[in-house]
Amino acid sequence: MSGATGTTGATGAGRRPLSDGTGSMGEFWTQAGTVKGPLPKAETDAVVERSQAVVADPLPLGLAGFASATFTISSVFAGWFAMSAVVVAIPVALIFGGIGQFLAGMWAFRRGNLLAATAFASFGAFNTSWAILEWLTLAKILPDSSAGGSPAYVAGIFVLTFALIAFYLGIAALGDNLTVAAILLILAFTYLCDGIGVMIGGHNFLLAIGGYAGMLTSLIAFYLSGAIVINSALKREFLPIWKVGRPLIG
Repeated sequence: MSGATGTTGATGAGRRPLSDGTGSMGEFWTQAGTVKGPLPKAETDAVVERSQAVVADPLPLGLAGFASATFTISSVFAGWFAMSAVVVAIPVALIFGGIGQFLAGMWAFRRGNLLAATAFASFGAFNTSWAILEWLTLAKILPDSSAGGSPAYVAGIFVLTFALIAFYLGIAALGDNLTVAAILLILAFTYLCDGIGVMIGGHNFLLAIGGYAGMLTSLIAFYLSGAIVINSALKREFLPIWKVGRPLIG
């Protein structure tokens, strides 16, 4: 290990010397994010892989919570039910799609999976925030955004910010898992339609399009969640999950 702290070890494959030129430590990328320190990259990657081997994969839980909440809400936006019925989705959005998904994100951090951790924590927080917003509106503590005006614009911007998050996470997932990338990129389109639709007010064609897109991304998430659990139980890839390069899935 002493060689890892010298100039040769710090500037080896995948390492970047510090700006002071001492070469005492390096910084490089792993699936867990950037790592700075004296360990060689191969050893650090082994540590990340070891953490994935001893901590259960949080992806099935996070995907299930995301899919359940998103499908329920999207079914209303798609026009299957009256818009006023969306308040019934508050419990599933708050508990399963919100808190449950957020906890999956925290376990993904522990497992060293930065992409999954950021996605689950972000969209878990989104669902929790949405549920609280709907509850406060129902209790008439906040103005109803469906009536249009400034509240609708603010609510629309809130949704659009998550469209941006889903988009860049989807781009990042293209190098890891095509199924995850599809979920995130379709979700970005979903939130784009929903955000603009909320700004317009009422039930409009953009909300309907966003509703069906949300149901599609939910179905893909349900599939991936089930595939990971089934493959894990069978100890082989019985159902394809379309991994690319270094896999996102365990």
